[in-house]
Amino acid sequence: MAEGKCRWGILGAATIARKNWDAIRRAGNAELIAVASRSADRARQFIDECQAAAPQPKCPEAVAGYDALLARADIDAVYVPLPTGIRAEWVVKAAQAGKHVVCEKPCGVDAGQVRQMIDACDANGVQFMDGVMFMHSRRLEALRQVFDDGVSIGEIKRITSQFSFCAPEEFKTGNIRTHAALEPLGCLGDLGWYTIRFALWTMQFRPPREVSGRLLSTLQRPDSPDAVPMEFSGELFFDGG
Repeated sequence: MAEGKCRWGILGAATIARKNWDAIRRAGNAELIAVASRSADRARQFIDECQAAAPQPKCPEAVAGYDALLARADIDAVYVPLPTGIRAEWVVKAAQAGKHVVCEKPCGVDAGQVRQMIDACDANGVQFMDGVMFMHSRRLEALRQVFDDGVSIGEIKRITSQFSFCAPEEFKTGNIRTHAALEPLGCLGDLGWYTIRFALWTMQFRPPREVSGRLLSTLQRPDSPDAVPMEFSGELFFDGG
């Protein structure tokens, strides 16, 4: 790190990356050095739009290609908002390049991919973190006290959580979250990640003894090789509950 600041790069020009663009700008110990996309023009467009809305003190560089960004010696950590279907490859490459990693959620298509990413970071001495922001909120600290004091709400018997939004027509036909090669988990990866994570957090990340899931509906956009989940309902059963 230079001058006590973590020097960041962003792999990909995804819409969600705009939030972390601003987070890096607001942090007193971070500096955004470069943004990479498949083309320098796409990276420059992303930078220009973000810089107009939330200017960095020093305008980041546009980089053509993710490998080129990872090869830079002036970057300590990368934020990876690439589609889930290709994310594991680039997290592993980032770790092998000696970069710390913040990975957008869901981290991978399955547990095996996530283990591969964590193992790569461990092997190369870099930190791995997922991008589930509510896990770092002070609200969770207060909720933990309420859950654990045994008085405020009593013993937990059942946890109910749900997450949905009304998708416009253009989402159904053009968003990457409806393309099986890019986001094969569909709504389960995009929204279910939160509800499952909160249930596991509530139970102190104790593994459930049984899992039940029901796929209620799917969607396949015209250029997708397969359908993705659009509505899903699931239950986790824990010992003693």
